[in-house]
Amino acid sequence: MGIEFINRVVKTSLIVSVIAFVFITFYYNFKFGSGILVGTGWSCLNLYFLANLIKEALNPQKPKKTKITLIILVKFPLLYFLGYLILRLNYFPVLSLLAGFTLIFLVIFLKALGKWFLSLSSENKSALGSVERKSKG
Repeated sequence: MGIEFINRVVKTSLIVSVIAFVFITFYYNFKFGSGILVGTGWSCLNLYFLANLIKEALNPQKPKKTKITLIILVKFPLLYFLGYLILRLNYFPVLSLLAGFTLIFLVIFLKALGKWFLSLSSENKSALGSVERKSKG
């Protein structure tokens, strides 16, 4: 699981949050649906910056200090100040922001679970193939 896994998680989370936004806005409330969308967007930005920070800091070649500094300056003060402003506005229900923020963790869990199930099925297929070869021989 590398940086491409993180990128797929971010894309999937954003797609799921847009779908949730449409259904929740239609059936429940616009503010609640928007809160899920905003919470997921903030969480995806946070994960994206964190993944890039780790990738740059642990680079086997010489790490780019200016890029690391820029990521740190954007992620910590600006992104967290934006999160503070979102909470301070009191426009979105806090529960919807929390649901949006935790949606990415659900996507990570389900993607990892899917990879695990796929690895189990490929192991079972290879085990079945060896059993079939033994029974034929």
